[in-house]
Amino acid sequence: MNKVISGFDVNVDDEVEMLTKQYPRFESVNAGYWLYGKPKKLLKDVLENRKTTLFFISNIMQAISTIGTLYKLNEDFIKDGIEPKDAKFRNASHTVALNQLTVDLKDYRKDYAKTFVFEQLLKTKIMEQNNG
Repeated sequence: MNKVISGFDVNVDDEVEMLTKQYPRFESVNAGYWLYGKPKKLLKDVLENRKTTLFFISNIMQAISTIGTLYKLNEDFIKDGIEPKDAKFRNASHTVALNQLTVDLKDYRKDYAKTFVFEQLLKTKIMEQNNG
């Protein structure tokens, strides 16, 4: 699996704030595997999911950038007469691709933010188990 560019990160503070309200305590996650699973293993899974999600976010952002660059280059080539006018980059395809990537990016940002919220919930649960 490819790795994310070193130092790459995404600011998801708004998403974390929203999800903290949605999941105020451990039990609010309301998933069987979550409530009856082993918190330490779940924490490991959450941290692994964070890496994977960040990798997907990075790829989506690169794809959005590449599509935008290709579209602009194509328009410039047509304007400069390098390419014939009928060689237009398909505008509808460009729009559909960007829209889908934007939706996917929003979903992955939310998943990425969940890892931070869930990490804190699990750490709290692990501390409770160790103290109790």
